Amino acid sequence: MSGDGTRTVLNCEGLGLRLGGTSVLTALDLEAKSGEWIVLLGPNGAGKSSALRALSGSLRASRRVVVEGLVTIDGVPIDKLSKRAIGRLIAVVPQSPVFPVGVSTYHYVMLGRTPHLGMFASPGRHDQEVVEELFVRLDLCAFRDRSVVSLSGGERQRAVIARALAQEAPVLVLDEPTSALDVGHQQQVLELVDRLREEHGLVVISSMHDLSLAGQYAHQIVLLDAGSVLIHGSPRRVLDPDALRKLYNAHLHAVDLPSGHIAVLPVRRT
Repeated sequence: MSGDGTRTVLNCEGLGLRLGGTSVLTALDLEAKSGEWIVLLGPNGAGKSSALRALSGSLRASRRVVVEGLVTIDGVPIDKLSKRAIGRLIAVVPQSPVFPVGVSTYHYVMLGRTPHLGMFASPGRHDQEVVEELFVRLDLCAFRDRSVVSLSGGERQRAVIARALAQEAPVLVLDEPTSALDVGHQQQVLELVDRLREEHGLVVISSMHDLSLAGQYAHQIVLLDAGSVLIHGSPRRVLDPDALRKLYNAHLHAVDLPSGHIAVLPVRRT
């Protein structure tokens, strides 16, 4: 436990990933304390999604998949944990989720409670209360009985986030969580996650493309390019427009917000 009362929840040392003999992530070191939001940034193909999959235990070693280094949760190596145990500790919002045909939105979100249920057990009162609250908080009540595959992209994205939050895991991993959402629902989702992070001391690790959102929500930012860490630090340290221009091939401008956060905006060249 650190001097400010937080404790290290998730730690990775030398995390690397090779797929089919190709290195897609190299030597990622990360320490995530309770209540921290860590954002992975970088252009397309930088290795953000690969890093999240390796961090969350979504990948199992095989002849084609080689995971290097060590990831621990509360000091326990993640590769020593069962799938159910990982589900109680890490909730994941993938970039391309799979939706079961014929399942209602309510039952889809309730699947997030599966790691907490015994074999053949039915959801109890607490499980139902958790899911009901998320339907209200994520503006999903109107879609409760509709098939999840019939929802729009943004509606489905909120259902995926609700399912992950229903796990009540201490670590929440989000891969581009707002990519399919309009600006209002983007703010709604991020503020909900941020509130839960603060209330429950969650560790949030997410990938983002929006530099301004990263600047407002992240405590730490890891900037990746071609699977390697370019810089890792506070938003003000990482979000230097001059340093980012070459990486993104974009004209960028930094703005100090009244909240004390920083926003980085693309600006017309002429």
